[in-house]
Amino acid sequence: MSVALSFELAGRLARLTMCRPEAKNALRPAEWQALASHLHEVKQRPDVRAVLICGSDGAFSSGGDLKSMPERLALPISVRREQLLRDSQVIRTIYELDLPVVASIPGVCMGAGLSLALACDLRICVDSATFGAVFHRVGLSADFGLSWLLPQTVGATKAMHMLMTAAVLTAQEAKSAGLVHEVVSDSDLEAATLKLCEKLTQGPKIAQAVTKQALHRSATVDLATMLEWEAHSQSLLSKTADTAEGVHAFIEKRRAIFRGE
Repeated sequence: MSVALSFELAGRLARLTMCRPEAKNALRPAEWQALASHLHEVKQRPDVRAVLICGSDGAFSSGGDLKSMPERLALPISVRREQLLRDSQVIRTIYELDLPVVASIPGVCMGAGLSLALACDLRICVDSATFGAVFHRVGLSADFGLSWLLPQTVGATKAMHMLMTAAVLTAQEAKSAGLVHEVVSDSDLEAATLKLCEKLTQGPKIAQAVTKQALHRSATVDLATMLEWEAHSQSLLSKTADTAEGVHAFIEKRRAIFRGE
């Protein structure tokens, strides 16, 4: 079975594209493991400054591959559990990656595909995109971290409604709920996505990693703990070359050139 996922390095940007149009980029274990492998490679490359995860041919991902689901459902419970736990580690890898990760969504984004998008830091979609946590339609509950990621993103009440009713949201409804930060026309998606990624790749790499960690940490600690963590992190960042460059650039009224140091 061929893996329907492409990986490309373009300067400071690592681009992962799901390319299985006949199944609306449904993800099989092979694709999850390919994602894991490429993300491991990204972590070993200090030259990469941002990651872009894309869909193709009018879809981000319709989620798990239902056509091959019967054979996976037939697995013993222990085997199925280990398979799910193994494949879903991709979600954690993306969420914890010390790089900004962008999801570019050209259409349908459902089930585990929604989990993949929500693991990313920023999400941009076309105005024809649709979003849903539709597991109940096949008698299953959320997996690949969606029961954690969805309420973190849209709140507990909205997440409960989406999961319990298997509701499908339009792009504008998704933006209103906080699932995406920007909605553009189909023809503008590539340009808008690359513009965002270019901005991210030129940012201060270490500070970006700290900001990502801070926002994730803030969901589980109190204000006093966060103040201590920020003071510690900021004091360490103050010794980086990027901070020195940023301050000098501000004083000299020029654009800072960050080197990730």
